[in-house]
Amino acid sequence: MSTPPAASKVTPFAKPQYTAAQNSRTPGPVRVVGGTAGGGHATGTWVRPVTMPGSGVMASVFSTIHLGENGITVIDPGWTGRNKEGEYLRELDDFLRERGRRLEQITQVIVTHAHPDHVTAATCLLDATRARFIVGEQEWRTVEKSRTGDADDPYAPWPERFGTPAGVLDGSVEHMKNQRVPAFIPRRRPDVQLADGDLLADHGLDGDLGARAVVTPGHTPGHLCLVNEDAGIFLAADMILPEIHPGIGLGIGQLGGNPVIEYLESLDRIREFDDLLVIPGHGYVFSGLAARRRETAEHVLGRAWEVRRVLDWNPEISVWRLASQLTWSSGWEGLRESPMLVSGLRQTMMYRDLVLSRDSDGEDALTRWERIFGLDEGCRVPRAEH
Repeated sequence: MSTPPAASKVTPFAKPQYTAAQNSRTPGPVRVVGGTAGGGHATGTWVRPVTMPGSGVMASVFSTIHLGENGITVIDPGWTGRNKEGEYLRELDDFLRERGRRLEQITQVIVTHAHPDHVTAATCLLDATRARFIVGEQEWRTVEKSRTGDADDPYAPWPERFGTPAGVLDGSVEHMKNQRVPAFIPRRRPDVQLADGDLLADHGLDGDLGARAVVTPGHTPGHLCLVNEDAGIFLAADMILPEIHPGIGLGIGQLGGNPVIEYLESLDRIREFDDLLVIPGHGYVFSGLAARRRETAEHVLGRAWEVRRVLDWNPEISVWRLASQLTWSSGWEGLRESPMLVSGLRQTMMYRDLVLSRDSDGEDALTRWERIFGLDEGCRVPRAEH
């Protein structure tokens, strides 16, 4: 995740949730849609923050819980911490009992993407219930890629590709040679794999959730969003956040393609949900998606223009030297000593390829994206990453 903008034009849905995020506190649960079923128990959709290591809006991750007529759906179970699975389950059960439900009534566990803050708790939750395990088909392919070591990654950190000094990437090369499925991924196979446009009800899932799958690659290769247009909700997960910007190209396996270009395409695609309430993966529930998409596009294209200025000076520069000329939140020397170095180099190469690309009609890629998002030359200001 990268540094926040000076000010965002979004509108928080619940002031206590917003205030807690600004002060690195875990806020209380927020109901975004609600009602009461015939039996007297609560129905509706809640956003339940789960504490995780971090600060500001990254002090918690959002787990969205739908209390349906015939069961409970948990979207992104969240984080447990080491050896704290029992504590996690007790706290979730307490949350449900306060609303007339119980842990064993959970029928569906949906994971939007394969990152530890979103998926780690899925294992203990699936073990404790008879819930079905649902993921995006495209994201699960990245898990299989990590299982076989057969990732199609044009941005894999091979030293000769990045032009790095000898020894700098030895650890990363060794990791690639011994790739395996991360421990935070459930060992259980998914019961349902959702494709873009799938209605959950068509897979025999909770019909009153009313959700449709929207695949938004970029943050990860198969990042999954869910939308319920009747309820006015867009569950964005880490596709877009209210203050900070998602990292790009952070899948545990890769499927080919340029994640920066894919992210811009996803950012444009979700314009159809501009009028909906947004449930992000971190921060606070908000409205004002159109403004936030524009701010996020400005951030991405600002970085691209910084890369372009260096390439205009030296088109043959190596990725390593190119990265050394860019703006980083901890400075270049700080990044060199950081575990984020490989991610930074990968993203530098992605941005380089974006800058060098042209459409079939020969239009410059950055000019085209500025036009799509309605941006002016003000977006061409360098933006620090990491």
